[in-house]
Amino acid sequence: MKIEIAKESGFCFGVKKAVELAMRYADADTFSYGKIIHNDLIVGRLEARGLRVVDSLEGLSGGRLIIRSHGAGKAVYDEAKLRGIEVVDATCPFVKHIHEIVRDHYADGYQIVIIGKNAHPEVVGINGWCENSAIIIDDPAQVERLNGQRKMCLVVQTTFSVKKYREILKKIPKDTANLVEIFDTICYTTNERQSEAENLAKKCDIMLVIGSKSSSNTNRLYELCRTECENTYLVSGLSDLKNIECRPDSYIGITAGASTPEESIMEVREYMSEKFGEVSSQEFLDAVEESPVSYREGQRVKGTVINAEADGIHVNIGGKKDGLIRAEDVNLDGTYDPKTFESGSEIEAVIIAKQDDSGCILLSKKRVDEIIEGDKFVETIRNGEVFEMTVRRDTKGGLLGKIGTYTIFVPASLIKEKGSFVKNLKDYINKKLRLTALEIDDEKHKIVASQQAVLMAEKKEREEIFWTHVQPGVVVSGVVKRITDFGAFVSVDGFDCLAHIVDLSWTHINKVEDVLQIGKSYDFLVLKVDQEKSRVSLGYKQLQKHPYVEAMEKHPIGSVVKGKVTSIVTFGAFVEIEPGVEGLVHVSEAARNFIKSMNEVVKVGDEVEVMLMNFDEEHKKITLSMKACLPEDSADSAPVEKEEKKPAKARASKSAAPSANAERKEWSEDAENNPFADLLKNIDINEK
Repeated sequence: MKIEIAKESGFCFGVKKAVELAMRYADADTFSYGKIIHNDLIVGRLEARGLRVVDSLEGLSGGRLIIRSHGAGKAVYDEAKLRGIEVVDATCPFVKHIHEIVRDHYADGYQIVIIGKNAHPEVVGINGWCENSAIIIDDPAQVERLNGQRKMCLVVQTTFSVKKYREILKKIPKDTANLVEIFDTICYTTNERQSEAENLAKKCDIMLVIGSKSSSNTNRLYELCRTECENTYLVSGLSDLKNIECRPDSYIGITAGASTPEESIMEVREYMSEKFGEVSSQEFLDAVEESPVSYREGQRVKGTVINAEADGIHVNIGGKKDGLIRAEDVNLDGTYDPKTFESGSEIEAVIIAKQDDSGCILLSKKRVDEIIEGDKFVETIRNGEVFEMTVRRDTKGGLLGKIGTYTIFVPASLIKEKGSFVKNLKDYINKKLRLTALEIDDEKHKIVASQQAVLMAEKKEREEIFWTHVQPGVVVSGVVKRITDFGAFVSVDGFDCLAHIVDLSWTHINKVEDVLQIGKSYDFLVLKVDQEKSRVSLGYKQLQKHPYVEAMEKHPIGSVVKGKVTSIVTFGAFVEIEPGVEGLVHVSEAARNFIKSMNEVVKVGDEVEVMLMNFDEEHKKITLSMKACLPEDSADSAPVEKEEKKPAKARASKSAAPSANAERKEWSEDAENNPFADLLKNIDINEK
């Protein structure tokens, strides 16, 4: 009989952490919010230590409350605080991450959708972070409940069936799928556990699934294995094994739910071995001896030094073939001294090739040293220090790498910043990630790590620096990322800022592209900052010379230039002397003769010669003169108004008053530009 136990069996790190905390704190003043795990053996031990299980905080005051790995809703934490109860939070990090997703998206107005069992404690807890408003589905047929919903956020119970989850996703209509943010939050251990159990069941005669019948993930494992192996049994205790019939040549596979302790698994294995015997035929042993599986690449082996020569170290590794550690594969620093390796001494190495030209198994001691150094390195990252890892391969739900003997898993949801989704995990293979460890399982040599935590910490640090230095009046450099009708979005140290179109040029422009180009870097002046709303307004024109300043430099006072009349007003005319720069010719500066209106001498569009008389730099005003450009003896050719006929009385008076006539000859009302004549022309000076 051959017995094979799935590697992913028993406590996951989340459950293990919860049980350890419960064992540490269990006493008469400690409560557990629901059973720590679905395993009567562990629950019984905790109750013996005084731990009490509660489903509500009603009537409690003070003491300590352990939140199990399934987690709990926000209301539980709030009520515990009000009642003065200390909370020991043993929520699984993966479940905690779902709580954060749901909390943030619910606050942003999303309809939360949970794929999972409605009554499962984990799902109940998740729903508690969106005020119990989530739509909960666990079957493809229920997808129709999402019809008509807008702006949805979808998360999955960490222990949900991977197969059923994919079936549900296929049923989501395309038009709905475009409106929903999907987070694959199934725990990576669930993925691996289910996949491994399914593959093991395919090749076994009998499949044993160990765990509590009340455990949903154990029941799911049973269902998966049952589809691949007809003789699958759910084993919650030794009594369940009595009716299982085995043959001497049976191949028995064993797996266990995440809430099954190691001792239960070993208890079943020992029972099966004692009752039916775990034996292998000599033929089988011989086949293994000859099989290349005995010398698989990457396998770590111990051996005895046969001799050390210049080309390398020959090692007896217990098989029919000797091993060879070539000189370049001996030490990390590349050095090799045959004298330091005595015959008969023990040495450890990693198989790097099944054989070379000489027929030896190629080994590397250097690889083992790297592993040992890697294990030492793990000690330096236990407190959240940032480290680098090269991705070796992708797997369901994330990326895998190696440091020493530790396998590092980075969940897909923790690769990029919050709100970002990784479309293709294979894009990360052979690339370096900067990570921080979330969980380190020394027993299974597994590390769950997050790049998201590093990115978010760095983002927060950049934000603090950004808001400290980016203040109104500061000049910053930014790259134009996006252009709209109303302005350009500019990236300044990774932050999006807006340069409105009115702040791009001193002169009118029709489109942003007239001034800025996407992908190019420019200097901008910070105009306004609203840290609360994360908004920064930038100006480009403020760093450019004002057209009036350029005009002042180009045309000093007293210089004569040609310009075009752009508009005429009651008091004068505006003349453009440079593109976008206009000056005013007052009506009194239009001609040497008196004129009542600018229309008498110019019209819009005329090109005229003007002299610069004054610059008002503060108000950006320019005073011009046409008259100053004319010869002093020139007279305006504007027509003079005809004299109106005087009334008979006025004519008679004129002839009767020669002295008055003599005076009027001196101040002739017909004289050009004679203001006094204009004032007196209608007055009868003889009238009393």
